[in-house]
Amino acid sequence: MSETPSTPPGVAAVPALVPPGPAGYPPPPFVPRQNGMAVASLVLGILSLTGMSWLTGIPGVILGHLALRQIRASRGAETGESLAMGGLVTGYIGIGLVVLGILIGLVFLLFMVGLVGLAGLSAAAA
Repeated sequence: MSETPSTPPGVAAVPALVPPGPAGYPPPPFVPRQNGMAVASLVLGILSLTGMSWLTGIPGVILGHLALRQIRASRGAETGESLAMGGLVTGYIGIGLVVLGILIGLVFLLFMVGLVGLAGLSAAAA
């Protein structure tokens, strides 16, 4: 009589190795996803150059910095670093144009006030 080997108490029986079946589909390739904040930063930055800089420049810069932080923390799972950098550059340019426009407006205003004051002094002296 042939005896089957028994397993000692407390030890699990090892199942027989079954050869693997035919291979299925390979896993899908890894495709990093695009960071949405980077895209929004670029869109807002471009809009800041078209005359809407007082509304879109600052949010574009903020989103650009946040997107860069997320992309670097994702370790390759997200892309869009160049989009975020483009949003930062265009956003900062838009903010600079607003500041330049305000300075030019103030200089013009002071120039006009000076001309009015000068005209009042010359009229009083005559």
